[in-house]
Amino acid sequence: MTPKAPYILVTDDDPEDQEMLADHFLRRNPGVGVECLQNGYATLTYLRNCPSAELPLLMVIDYKMPGLTGADVLKSMRDDSRYENIPKIIWSTSNNREYIDKCMQNGADKYFPKPDDMPGFDKMIDYLTRLFDAKK
Repeated sequence: MTPKAPYILVTDDDPEDQEMLADHFLRRNPGVGVECLQNGYATLTYLRNCPSAELPLLMVIDYKMPGLTGADVLKSMRDDSRYENIPKIIWSTSNNREYIDKCMQNGADKYFPKPDDMPGFDKMIDYLTRLFDAKK
């Protein structure tokens, strides 16, 4: 069995946001993988069923999703040592201080407001690339 290529896991209920993040990340990081999931429940199920050797090297999680928020996903992952070395980035349309604090308390490594222009988006992709490269 061939091992899975290094990849990031993107959780966002907006398919356009998933696609934009995946396309830009892959342009900067050819040869890696991007797995996209629609919600927090799917993410937690995916992670539970994922062999430890095949966990993502980086996670990007939307804060505002139906069902479980990004903070809820982080809280569910927080006490499982399998996930402690995976950088977890929250991105959101909201810059609400309460959301940011909740995510950081639950294990987020960074909280990004979703960029509204390409220079901002490129800056976020640069940050994600540095994190990903450090985990390879």
